[in-house]
Amino acid sequence: MTLVLIWSACSKSKSSNNNNSNPNMTLMTQAVWKYDTSGFDFTGDGKIDYPDTIVQPCFKDNTYQFKMDSTVIVDEGATKCDSTAPQTATYSWTISNSNPPILKTNADSVLTGGVTVLVLNSTQLEVYKDTTILGISLRYILSLKH
Repeated sequence: MTLVLIWSACSKSKSSNNNNSNPNMTLMTQAVWKYDTSGFDFTGDGKIDYPDTIVQPCFKDNTYQFKMDSTVIVDEGATKCDSTAPQTATYSWTISNSNPPILKTNADSVLTGGVTVLVLNSTQLEVYKDTTILGISLRYILSLKH
């Protein structure tokens, strides 16, 4: 729930960071990504145990176009949560070549610290962030697809 909200919100800026030699760049930039599913993994097995049922439709239709120049264009889609918000916003992003890869973007302070890539292939991008809510440690998973 919070990761999806965080993914789409916040400040706009541009940055250039040459990651062209990183093999993850090709997978990230080959097509536009869109929301698939999200939820909580209570067991740490990388599977959603409890789907996030409060994600608003205005976030589910957003798209994310990661570009080779290390910018990502977020499009609000047909349903905007804030009618006064711009249709698109541009942020900077990076993905590490480590195992597992870490995806970072300046779209929000949580994402600036990075999310861990669980799955990255030609059709699916799944990331997670470990967090604590009300004293309970849990993992939030966000899945995007082409």
